[in-house]
Amino acid sequence: MAGDALGDEVGQWLNDNWSDDRPLFEWRGILADAGLGCPTWPTQWWGRGLSPARSAVVEAEFTQFGAVGAAPGQGVTLAWATILEHGSDDVKARFLRQAQTGEHRWCQLFSEPGSGSDLAGLTTKAELDGDEWVISGQKVWNTSADKANFGMLLARTNFDVPKHRGITYFLVDIRQPGIEVRPLMAMNRYTSFNEVFLNEARVPAGNIVGSVGEGWRPASTTLASERFLPSTRRMSAAEGDRSGRCHQEAREEANGYFATYNRTSAAR
Repeated sequence: MAGDALGDEVGQWLNDNWSDDRPLFEWRGILADAGLGCPTWPTQWWGRGLSPARSAVVEAEFTQFGAVGAAPGQGVTLAWATILEHGSDDVKARFLRQAQTGEHRWCQLFSEPGSGSDLAGLTTKAELDGDEWVISGQKVWNTSADKANFGMLLARTNFDVPKHRGITYFLVDIRQPGIEVRPLMAMNRYTSFNEVFLNEARVPAGNIVGSVGEGWRPASTTLASERFLPSTRRMSAAEGDRSGRCHQEAREEANGYFATYNRTSAAR
């Protein structure tokens, strides 16, 4: 934005660094290291610490320049907010950057078939086995679980305390043996939701957000963030016409993301 020091800085940075010939993940890594992929994030965690209003200046420059931004999806909305507030520095270091670049795609694994609106009534159980937790149970109404690498999962680690206690918040590799994802066909013939079955899935002890048995606090952060999700911007027609590698890969990624919310056939 002309006349705005931040806009001028970002415009100059894009002029010096943007190339549509780069692989998408390589470009996103450069963005993350410059703090420009998600500029509202703290500076020590691949951001600039900007307010939403100032972040809009950055986005405007990217739009004007025609450069690809951060990855879409729950990684840069739900997961990052929860990890940033409740995660250890080790968890932040291992998960935040990959959420921003799109190397890790995320889904939320909270709801269960038997608990209805009573989320705290969940019965998926996790038991400690050495330095891993073994998790078994079922989740339902999970958006994008069929495309995710990791899930934000709530499981009960203590059945002998009031139901809002004894719940632990895990970051689970959803593509491991012991986890099965099945698409759910709704009456409107969309399959944007899935059900997820866990049969002795394993999660490293270091993949807990917050404390063991105190998962309701980070879960509340995730739920609060869900209410204020920013809209994910579709690529404009002009961006869609660009033919460089970075735009091509971003277009394929965006099409896959938005396909989750499109009408599909029963054969899917």
